[in-house]
Amino acid sequence: MALDETQYKTLLGKNIRRIRKRNNLTQDAFSECIGIEPSSLSNIENGKSFPSALTIIQIQQKFDIVAGEIFDMENLKDISSIEEDIYSKIKILDNEKKRLLWRIIKSIDF
Repeated sequence: MALDETQYKTLLGKNIRRIRKRNNLTQDAFSECIGIEPSSLSNIENGKSFPSALTIIQIQQKFDIVAGEIFDMENLKDISSIEEDIYSKIKILDNEKKRLLWRIIKSIDF
């Protein structure tokens, strides 16, 4: 399913917020690092505006990340969507691959 502009801005803002929080920075500190106003960062994080190309580049350089991490919308899917994706992919596996997947799952230390 394709995202509309509003959905894309919202998810992009959530990714940027996640990056900021992972670095334990306030909006003020993060915005200073990347050279934008705190109000602009707030608008980006809240899905009200898109970041500029320069802002994306600054985030990449200052926090040593690739653009793919900023634009990856898959990691923000809700759990029910993730579960549906997992179940649909498992259903089409052949029996050998299902057994292999089961061994992998069993090996995870929960």
